[in-house]
Amino acid sequence: MTSPRRPYHHGNLRQALLDRAAMKLHEKGAAELSLRELTGEIGVTHAAPRRYFPDRQALLDALAVEGFARLGVRLREAAATAGGPTERIRSIADAYIGFTTSEPNLVELMFAHKHGAGAEAIARSAVEAFAPILDVFQRAQPEDVPGAQDAQRAAVIFLATFQGLAGLISCGIVPPHQINDLITDAVARFDDRTCPLTPRDAPRPRREQE
Repeated sequence: MTSPRRPYHHGNLRQALLDRAAMKLHEKGAAELSLRELTGEIGVTHAAPRRYFPDRQALLDALAVEGFARLGVRLREAAATAGGPTERIRSIADAYIGFTTSEPNLVELMFAHKHGAGAEAIARSAVEAFAPILDVFQRAQPEDVPGAQDAQRAAVIFLATFQGLAGLISCGIVPPHQINDLITDAVARFDDRTCPLTPRDAPRPRREQE
């Protein structure tokens, strides 16, 4: 006879489940995640995780929150790089592409359309993760240049640009040998001598005639 499973008493069960789930997500994708399978691998009863994850969706939401937290750490470290605005934004771009292309299954889960109990926590985590991008644009926004692009809008355009590039890289449309040059070209669009770190193609209001 097999011995009955005993309640999990060692360590942090919630984090143990998240760590195991993150590994499975990286290897197989969200569709293959099963709470029952995870509890079996950790060696706890199927009822043990209910205190933390009442259902599979709660586990997926927690993984998304943790994913944004990890991304935020990477972006803050990149933003702390010494140098001017262009160097910092290039560092952030490299960090963003590095994270998103190394964790495509996690990123897909993070950006999946969310409803329900976990949506608010995911949104907060995303805002915190992207804060370093906005901060770089706010610091670089010139106060004495007419028509300077709003920092928040520029940050959103930047994020959309690099999230799109990450998707093209992950699905194989962009080959590895083109990545560096494409990042360089994309960053250059946010570096204008008359309007630093705002898209060159962004419309600028006309100056009033004196």
